[in-house]
Amino acid sequence: MAMKALLIVDVQTAIVEEGYKRDKVMDNINYLIQCARGKQIPIIYIRHESIEGPLKTGESGWELHPRLEKPINQEVTIFKRVPNSFSNTLLKQTLDKLDVTQLYICGAQTEYCVESTCRGAFDLEYDVTLIADAHTTNDANHLSAPRIIEHVHETLKNFRSSNANIRLKKSTELDWMQSEIHPQ
Repeated sequence: MAMKALLIVDVQTAIVEEGYKRDKVMDNINYLIQCARGKQIPIIYIRHESIEGPLKTGESGWELHPRLEKPINQEVTIFKRVPNSFSNTLLKQTLDKLDVTQLYICGAQTEYCVESTCRGAFDLEYDVTLIADAHTTNDANHLSAPRIIEHVHETLKNFRSSNANIRLKKSTELDWMQSEIHPQ
């Protein structure tokens, strides 16, 4: 049986404050956290940090968003400086210690850190599920947030190999979710 883990990527104030469907996405992420805790699925929080700007360590924008369920007890936080959460971090080693082979990914910002982390996990031969209703982004100059999300979904759903896959599922479609109490 595959060992699962939930990765929560960059749900920090500066990144998600103006995010597309932010409140609904945050509700879905919080529900994922609650269900993962109930099923004893490891939860790993990822936080981006910069040398300067709103994501500088200690700045208000660097903090986890106030609406997000905060890490407890054994839940790990990994700090990163580039979009791919595996690059120059202890994420892979942490997952290896837990014998994780299947990742469920949610968070922000869709076309940057969420997508990069999905691709990085795929390259390391993890089975990845991108939780389609639990990540967000902002409008860009050239594309609206819904179009960005649609583009990322269309691209990533085609990642398949004999050793790994990237799947898209809504939070209500995950076999470990407790659908009878899912927020509407």
